[in-house]
Amino acid sequence: MIVALGTRARSIPVTWVIVALVLAASAFRLTLRPGRARGDVDAFVSTGFDAVFVHHDWLSTLTSVFFVHNAVLLAPVLALVLLGIGWSERRMGHLRTGVAFVVVTVVGIALGLAAQGFGIGLDLYASEITRTHRIVDPLIAVTGVVMTASAFCGPLLRRRIRIVGFTVLAVFVLYSGAPSDQFRLFAAVVGLVLGFALARTRLQVRVPRATRRETRTLLAAVVAVTALGPLVTIAAPQGVGVLNPLGLLFRDPLRDYAAIAARCQTGDYSRHCVDALALSRLDGPGAVLLTLLPLVALLVAARGIQRGRRVGLHLAVWINLALALLAAVYYGFFPVLATSEFTRFQATAAEDFRSFELVSALVPLVIAAALIAASRLVPAEPGRRPVLRFAATVGLAAVACSVLYLAVAWIVRDQFSPTASLYELLLDLPERFVPVGFLAFEPVDIVPVGPVAVIASQWVGPLFWGAVIVAAVRGMRNAHPLVSTELASTEEGRVRELLHAGSGGTLSWMTTWQGNRYWFAPSGGVVAYRVVGGVAVTTGDPLGPPETQSATALAFAAYCGDHGWTPAFYSVTDALRETLQAVGWSSLQVAEETLVRPAGWSLDGKKMQDIRTAINRAAKEGLRAEWVRYRELPAAQTAQIREISELWVAEKELPEMGFTLGGLDELMDDEVLLMVGLDGDGRVHGVTSWLPTYADGQVIGWTLDFMRRRPDGMNGLMEFLIAQTILRARDDGVEFVSLSGAPLAVGPGADARPGPMDAVLAFLSRTLEPVYGFRSLLRFKLKFRPEFHRLHLCYPDPLALPAIGLALGRAYLPTLSARQAVRSFGRQA
Repeated sequence: MIVALGTRARSIPVTWVIVALVLAASAFRLTLRPGRARGDVDAFVSTGFDAVFVHHDWLSTLTSVFFVHNAVLLAPVLALVLLGIGWSERRMGHLRTGVAFVVVTVVGIALGLAAQGFGIGLDLYASEITRTHRIVDPLIAVTGVVMTASAFCGPLLRRRIRIVGFTVLAVFVLYSGAPSDQFRLFAAVVGLVLGFALARTRLQVRVPRATRRETRTLLAAVVAVTALGPLVTIAAPQGVGVLNPLGLLFRDPLRDYAAIAARCQTGDYSRHCVDALALSRLDGPGAVLLTLLPLVALLVAARGIQRGRRVGLHLAVWINLALALLAAVYYGFFPVLATSEFTRFQATAAEDFRSFELVSALVPLVIAAALIAASRLVPAEPGRRPVLRFAATVGLAAVACSVLYLAVAWIVRDQFSPTASLYELLLDLPERFVPVGFLAFEPVDIVPVGPVAVIASQWVGPLFWGAVIVAAVRGMRNAHPLVSTELASTEEGRVRELLHAGSGGTLSWMTTWQGNRYWFAPSGGVVAYRVVGGVAVTTGDPLGPPETQSATALAFAAYCGDHGWTPAFYSVTDALRETLQAVGWSSLQVAEETLVRPAGWSLDGKKMQDIRTAINRAAKEGLRAEWVRYRELPAAQTAQIREISELWVAEKELPEMGFTLGGLDELMDDEVLLMVGLDGDGRVHGVTSWLPTYADGQVIGWTLDFMRRRPDGMNGLMEFLIAQTILRARDDGVEFVSLSGAPLAVGPGADARPGPMDAVLAFLSRTLEPVYGFRSLLRFKLKFRPEFHRLHLCYPDPLALPAIGLALGRAYLPTLSARQAVRSFGRQA
């Protein structure tokens, strides 16, 4: 451990030089007494608009990043310099780091000063008031260098650094707006461009591809960072950022109550005095909690979005819509109705900052719109209706808290000044649930003066927001319960019990994936389905005893008819197809499932030459296959699996597919096992995932789902991993290993009766082949000498085929945009 740390320390000499310079320069400045001596140093080394353009101190654009303004900040700033620039130097080397440090600092500050000059030319308040400010900040250089180094990272880390980094920088600019915030943002932009140049990467302006899980992670990060924005305003109350007004709604701007209340003695600002006294009654722990809990709720919502929970998505949307509405009301509506001297002053200030207040309302509105647009990334949880339960819980909490407050306040109405009437309590009720800062923008009509009234006024809001957070956490619990007592109480649990008993076929484990609904037949059978565009598309055959499958399928068709849906049984076996054809249904073949029987499988023979070559090559290169659950892997290896998946998706012109094709989320089920290809250093080269098939609680088969490998991985790695799985299945006495079915691809067993829908499927197959390679995948599976089983689409009405085709397309590509569809399908056409 010590040797490794020493090696890393020796690998970043440029970083140590910069750290030493910052430490020495800052220590020298801080040892000077505040006054003329320190002021002379600050005037020489700090930068700013007047410093550069009035006093012509151009060198300050570089010297300003070697000094720390406050002794308290010296240690954390040095740590950030060491971590940020040290990490960057290990990524892009010594010379590039030194060049990047100078370029991003000088050019970034110069661009920031130019933007400030443009604002001064337009007579903008924020630019004028900060022109004399003098800035010293090493983090300007750190942000630019880190953004430069992002060009030397893999796609997963690169995207996270850029999206999260620019979001954080933008939040500081919007909520604080200090010149240093702007300089950091411009330094990051310069670093981004410089990174392309140093890495010799072609600059491409296109939307980067990412898995659904990674996109949710990035969206959650944006929500979390913006949730922390008001805290920036609390920490920097004198900020001039355009979102500073929105942040002020989360703090009480009337700090010096005693000084304001003292004006009552002069008879001036009488209403101002009354408001200050009223606010002083709210200056307690309840008011602090009421300020922070909505932000905590947003952080909880961000966590839910990252985990793919619709409760988190809805909570984030509702809070952002509420912020937009409250900002519009308290900065727009109330000042217009201002009557008192104090609120007239607020109305005048509102006129001066109208553009700021407009942005304060629009930004959370834009975030809410983005979350709504991203709702396809978050599948609906099956059966339990957690969103409806959450909404009902929040509604009941709001009603209960309101009734409790009104009841208590009415009983102690004489503890308000003046004595409160029921009408006044009703008008006062909404203000109990919003941050105290809002109260500064509206006159207070009744003031709680008694202890019970004060407690009721202060704590009903935190009680409500606490209930919201608890309800959200409960609504976002794991959708894959593993404890048997929990299994029995959920629809998914009932499905898993059927699967463990041996119900279903080789693809039946896909019924447990998120996005499926469950219909339970009176006979005990279950149909997993999802409704897309009025079409109920099933996932394989119905679950349940084989003798009840036909009755379950027909009963589900009747259920669909009652709801106005068109049933479409997708990826069903020959047995169900024959049953449905007997009652007048139509069908067509949509895939070939390839099945291997491990007991009779061997590596002998000429046809297995490719497999033997892959196994021998893996042994020469020191690769091994490890049979493991996702949660049993070290964090470093799970991060590599995510990176490999992102690399695979980033290469595609179309988004990640879903429905019967699993992704990272499906790997995390404890009953799904992985065969991971590792080298001697524990580096992941490739991974396959295998879905179980049970009989009487014992695994009798494994079905291939997820396959990914590094772009620079060994040729034949997938053959090696699949062969190792088959060999292990043979040793474990497993009956079969299914290599799954390739959607829209058919093999030797295909029907020779083309029809209208076959032409459509053939077109889709040709179109998607360059992107997803379904036909190539089927040819790859032929190497393992499998047996073939046909999978079909069964439907009752041929006239519904166009709608069924669209539904299948949307099921497989839920995030596909119209532009992507036109570009990809139009090219093939």
